[in-house]
Amino acid sequence: MRSRASVKPSDYPTLPFHGIRGLIFLSAIVVSIILAVFIFHLHADGYKLPFAFLILLISAFLSLVTTLLTTIINWAWGLSPKFSLLLQIPLLLLWILSLALLSYSMSGTILTKCTTQYWVTSAALSVCRTYKALFTFTAVGTAGYIAAVWLDVIVRHRQTRLGAYGPMGSSAALGEDPWDVKLADRRGSSGEGVSEQRRGTRVARGQVGEDYRHPAEQTGYDPAAYR
Repeated sequence: MRSRASVKPSDYPTLPFHGIRGLIFLSAIVVSIILAVFIFHLHADGYKLPFAFLILLISAFLSLVTTLLTTIINWAWGLSPKFSLLLQIPLLLLWILSLALLSYSMSGTILTKCTTQYWVTSAALSVCRTYKALFTFTAVGTAGYIAAVWLDVIVRHRQTRLGAYGPMGSSAALGEDPWDVKLADRRGSSGEGVSEQRRGTRVARGQVGEDYRHPAEQTGYDPAAYR
């Protein structure tokens, strides 16, 4: 088990990351439950599953798997926005396609009020409300994926602007604080620089002393001058 000190820190802000994925997860669960009920009744009555429901069912299932996967990766290793975009963009296209197919095939039901004026029986009213709930959560899921892709693009832009993450060395894996190691290295490098500078100054002074010679008239001794 890797220690938390050696895990790459997440570049995603906590609240938007989990908030958007929570919204997508909730929408996918509600859509899956509604579609499961529809599939059960359609199969019992001998009808085939509509193409729009099939695409939406695939989108919801893949969304549940992808949301769990990216959340675990972000917690354990740190999620790469580039990898996240590779997963999110195809799912966004699937949700947009599902929303367009539902809008086209269920436009009459969606635009009709769920009242006894249009739906006589209680079962028909229940179907009307269920269709509207399915369309609503499909739209919410699509909006969630638009926000998720937008967040990935922002985080990726910040990464390229600030530079890539690099580990501080193997000291974190040994239980040492990488910041202490970096500080010690910095002090050591600065100390070595000061020592080299002082050594160079001493050598320069020695060379100046060796090259300089006093004139003979300054070092000569004349005893008559002190009589």
